[in-house]
This record gives sequence, structure tokens and C-alpha cells, in this order.
Amino acid sequence: MPRIKYHVTPESGRLTITLNKRQLKEFKKMSIEFEMSIDDLLQVAVDSFIHKYQTVPTDQLDKNGIKSLTEG
Repeated sequence: MPRIKYHVTPESGRLTITLNKRQLKEFKKMSIEFEMSIDDLLQVAVDSFIHKYQTVPTDQLDKNGIKSLTEG
């Protein structure tokens, strides 16, 4: 019987990101606008990006790469 290797994904984790001045300023404005912490707002942004990635057809991703996720 073959041995199956896999890594257990934890329930949560921490990432360090670096935002430029413009990005940080916009996130601060949005956190005030939506009355959310920047951390919560970043989680919403990541979830939105993941959702878009999952809904874009595979052939479009293969053809256009990251542009498929950032257009329109």
C-alpha cells in the first residue's frame, strides 16, 4: 500500500504583507468607510480574490494568467 503524504492545513495563520503608501492609505480610508478594522477588511479582500479565482474559467486563467483576475 503506498504511503500518502500531506500537510495538515491549520485553521488559521499569519502572513506578513507589505503595502505601498497608496495601498495603505486606501485601506485606511476603506476601513473608516466600512467601520471595519484593516485586518477584517484584508480578510474580505482575500476572500473576494479567492472567490473570483474560483469562478474564472480555467481556459481563461491559462490564456490570460493573473490579468484574468484583475480585469473588470
